[in-house]
Amino acid sequence: KGKNAVIKTQRTSACDNCSSKKSCGTGGAGSDVLIELENSIGARVSDRVTFSVGSASILKAGLIVYLVPVLSFIAGVVIGQVVSGYIPDANPDLVSGLLGAAFLIAAFIGLKIYNAFLDRNSSFRAKILRVD
Repeated sequence: KGKNAVIKTQRTSACDNCSSKKSCGTGGAGSDVLIELENSIGARVSDRVTFSVGSASILKAGLIVYLVPVLSFIAGVVIGQVVSGYIPDANPDLVSGLLGAAFLIAAFIGLKIYNAFLDRNSSFRAKILRVD
């Protein structure tokens, strides 16, 4: 695909031993995965390649994807409780719920924007190491 390559790989048995396999949607060992990355070595269709994904990138992405929405929701709920005290006749639970939902939606929009930024930053992407 132009300057990029789409590689098809299979998850290994390490996915079967992971305690998070059901929540991350991997499907366990044997599931096919398509990964798009920069074709810096000129691989061609049907070439077998070795690629690398930085473990720090995976850890950081996992923390961001799971932690940011949860913390945003909690912040919205707490702020909603505080703000509801200044609104006469307001239901604190309703205000907290609405603000929590608004903060959660804002977190997902922010993550989408951050993802677009990371797509341009090659240090977070998988890299083709060699053609086998």
